[in-house]
Amino acid sequence: MGSCNGEDRGDLGAAMVELALVFVLLVMLLVGTVSAAVAFGKGNSIQNAAREASRYAATRDDVKNNLNEVIQVAKAASSGDLDTSAPGYYICVAYVDGVANVRATEGTPPLFNDVCYNDGRPVNETRIQVTAGRDVTINAVLFSPDVTLDAQAAARYER
Repeated sequence: MGSCNGEDRGDLGAAMVELALVFVLLVMLLVGTVSAAVAFGKGNSIQNAAREASRYAATRDDVKNNLNEVIQVAKAASSGDLDTSAPGYYICVAYVDGVANVRATEGTPPLFNDVCYNDGRPVNETRIQVTAGRDVTINAVLFSPDVTLDAQAAARYER
């Protein structure tokens, strides 16, 4: 049976303090995990958008003169993760053929040369390169790191 002396009440108080400390850590872990999962989903969406846009462009006639259309395909395929309201978003589409590289960008991209990224493919291989990205913050209660999610895709031009 329980006793009414102060010794038991002190243990109860210590248990409550320990519970409060552990609860804060568990909430931080839970919030951070959910926030990281949301960022992972956005990253998958951006990767899918880059692949869809490069594949779309590789099958189009005269894509060299319609790169802004490919940017719109990437935005549509991103489920809203590359909208103009997304922080730090960018999309770069390049038509590379070794002779005249043509590029179109939207958003605030990192500095690109005449192509969107170096994919290591031969210079004379005709292809479409798409790179897309955006900034996202992972919230974990006491700290919130900013992360840039980006994706790259290339497809051989089939026309």
